[in-house]
Amino acid sequence: MGKLSNCLSMIQILMARPKVKIDDLAAELGVKPRMIRVYRDELEKAGIYIESVRGVNGGYSLDRRSILPIRNFNSTEVQELQIAIKSYLSKQPDHDSTLDNALEKIKAAQRDQALSSKHFYFANDYLINAELGNESEHYKRLYHAFNHRKKVMITYEAASTNAVTKRTIHPYAFVVYDENIYCVAYCEQKDALRTFKIIRIHDVVLVDQNFYMPEDFDIRKQFPHLGFIHEPQEVELIIDTPFSNQVKESIYSTDQIIEELPDNAIRFKATLNGEQSIKKWILGMGTKARVIAPKHLKEEIQLEVEQMLQNLQK
Repeated sequence: MGKLSNCLSMIQILMARPKVKIDDLAAELGVKPRMIRVYRDELEKAGIYIESVRGVNGGYSLDRRSILPIRNFNSTEVQELQIAIKSYLSKQPDHDSTLDNALEKIKAAQRDQALSSKHFYFANDYLINAELGNESEHYKRLYHAFNHRKKVMITYEAASTNAVTKRTIHPYAFVVYDENIYCVAYCEQKDALRTFKIIRIHDVVLVDQNFYMPEDFDIRKQFPHLGFIHEPQEVELIIDTPFSNQVKESIYSTDQIIEELPDNAIRFKATLNGEQSIKKWILGMGTKARVIAPKHLKEEIQLEVEQMLQNLQK
């Protein structure tokens, strides 16, 4: 593959995993490790930043903030640029070709960004352990099928019954939610939209048949109806330093409220989704976090801690 293809493949790999070693990236892309550094430099020139961690447990990770829509022009800005360019060209016709091309590139980038937003949804920003099983490989195949509008035959294990079935699906979108990656797809067997947790997929086989993607499909509109969120939780915590400083620097919810307390502690209130991720986040702060509400979350974490103590005493 060429440099551009390898750079795009590198982004896909880093989106599917929290961290990847340079040697592993080189092996997957079929190049020498020094080329991975070249690709990183090229991507950073385009504003897509790759974080590097040294050491045994080090590797490359993708700074997802660098590919969020905030970097792109919105429709109003594009319209204003178009008016300004047309006004300028009326006085400087010799620059017609250069500026018209620049405007078309801006409009094309805007269309690409809108398409991406319609098919990729980060419901939360927790890291994903994609090293388990073949999740990363399956994601890459599904993404390839989505990108080329190819049908896919998957072998899928249901969570409720453990029954294993084969399905022919049309990948429409991908969702990151509660520490997992999901593929939202049209299922031919069910003749309906279905959500497939990629970690439960045993096998992915591309089918040499194209599918039609509905033009009005938008994962941002579909997400609330897909059964991910059973019930958002209004969480209240008391968080001590040093985690209080970290929490103040992040946005976990659009309605979050942070109240400063003595000794650099904070009272944190927010509506959060993803029960497992919430509990893992709180437990990760250890004795520096106390659950005030809801009551059932406090009881569940207390039970979890008691079970941990019992396990340590065995």
